[in-house]
Amino acid sequence: MTERETNPDARLVIVSNRGSVTFSRNDSGEREHSRGAGGLVTALNALSRQRSEAVWIASAQSDEDVRVAKETSETGESHEVEGLRILLVEHDADAYDLMYNHLANPLLWLVQHGLYDLPYSPALGHETRRAWEEGYLPINENFAEAVAHLLESSSEGGEPIVLVHDYQLYMVPHFLRERLGKSAFVSLFVHIPWPEPEGWRILPGYIREGILKSLLEADIVAFHTKGYARSFIRTAHETLGAEVDEEEGVVKYEGREVWVRPYPISIDPNEFEELARSEEVLEQEETVKSLPGKLLLRVDRMDLSKNIIRGFHAYDRMLELHPEMKGEVTFLARLQPSRGDIPEYAKYAGVVEKTVQEVNQRHASESWEPIVLSMEDDFMLSVAAYKNYDVLLVNAVRDGMNLIAKEAVVANEKNGVLILSESAGAHEELGEHALTVNPFDIDEQADALYDALIMPDDERARRAKSLQETIRSNTIEEWAEAQLEDIAAYREWGD
Repeated sequence: MTERETNPDARLVIVSNRGSVTFSRNDSGEREHSRGAGGLVTALNALSRQRSEAVWIASAQSDEDVRVAKETSETGESHEVEGLRILLVEHDADAYDLMYNHLANPLLWLVQHGLYDLPYSPALGHETRRAWEEGYLPINENFAEAVAHLLESSSEGGEPIVLVHDYQLYMVPHFLRERLGKSAFVSLFVHIPWPEPEGWRILPGYIREGILKSLLEADIVAFHTKGYARSFIRTAHETLGAEVDEEEGVVKYEGREVWVRPYPISIDPNEFEELARSEEVLEQEETVKSLPGKLLLRVDRMDLSKNIIRGFHAYDRMLELHPEMKGEVTFLARLQPSRGDIPEYAKYAGVVEKTVQEVNQRHASESWEPIVLSMEDDFMLSVAAYKNYDVLLVNAVRDGMNLIAKEAVVANEKNGVLILSESAGAHEELGEHALTVNPFDIDEQADALYDALIMPDDERARRAKSLQETIRSNTIEEWAEAQLEDIAAYREWGD
């Protein structure tokens, strides 16, 4: 047994743009914190719990975050909150804006989700290069510098493990190798889809090759599905000429062997069962139960990838084809505003609201509003809706996973039917027990809505039970453990 294997407490460093908490000041001037939202934060909380000495490095987002970052920079010590050790990194505001609002979200996100209208966009040029050179690269280098400083100041033995997460930080492995060489194990988990090689070629050569070369300086590159992993392997082969083995999930490049692995992210079922019984959720249930007829539900960020508008058009079409359903079902759309400072997102939000108005004008009666649009950020209300839906619509154009498809199923108490896009990452696991739809086919989605609403009780129960069993067979803790087991295997192989 090697020295690395005998030291399970070697330093574990988690690196992500968004952290587990955000700091603020209350009216009394005292520092307080709120837990971060989103599936990534929930997942990394589970991963950090696997190691008591884990440190989580993330961007300082709020003004108080910046103060915390300055304090930790001066002392060299991480900040402990709720049992987690956190180190916040302060960035130059202009560089961060270029990284986040001019390259990561409006370019990488759209390319990887296949959301561009290619005859018109993107139109790339000097502003793209500026966002890359003055934003994306400096922010990634800043993260790598924080990791290197932390590890160099640590007295703990064993090879450190650095787990980098998501599309904002693709260049961190490269900068880490510049600083640490081979002295650290590095993995990078991509939480969004990876396109086929022709999709990746939309990016300028200096970005597409720069990112791939950086990722191949990691030891493991991870994704949510086998399909995304295969796409990455093919992209590495076609773009860089790397030697690949799709069956084994291996890419060889410049003398290194990189493992490419799928780890489908999941949830903590017990957490959602407890939430469903909480007083806050019970109070919100009256609002949900007051809606007339059966409950058709969607819960999403206001994101281009979620396919919200086609979902409303499908509902509109279903009511046209089956007018007897008017008044018998209400569509509750819980949409969280997202990235409103990016023009494409602001425009999309406007079209969403206009579409709801048009559908309601066509079909509403004095006692029934077909679509109830709820845009408040109220997670407890969403959980109350999870418990009570008859049909859940998840029709994303593309989705890395879509944890809502898992959260809602676990919390639901009505044998609700899941309608699931074949392009959502969750479809690899859950598609067998859901009603599968093509996210672009409005008539097919309309038919699926009707079929779900009239589905016999015994079939509803069978599907719901199978969905819950599938989700419980792969919890968030098992997701974290699978990665740590592969890290151990890779290190043993490397010896």
